[in-house]
Amino acid sequence: MATIHLSSGLSAHTGGLEAIVIEAPRVRELMLELVARFPMLGGDTLRRMAVAIDGEIYHDADYLPLRSDSDVYLVPRITGG
Repeated sequence: MATIHLSSGLSAHTGGLEAIVIEAPRVRELMLELVARFPMLGGDTLRRMAVAIDGEIYHDADYLPLRSDSDVYLVPRITGG
């Protein structure tokens, strides 16, 4: 099962949980399960996040596979111009 690490901004919507273990084959299913457990994470909240899987940051990670021991971090996207 993957361990998802949440920033303090997101943990405010999870009752203070900063890490959650979820079994999911891909990032898309992981996000769907997060919203199912914590509906306040729905809408644009998770879409505004980049996903770091085992130390590598992705901006469009929906269909990336997860290993059972993956560490997933949800981090704010960096924007600039």
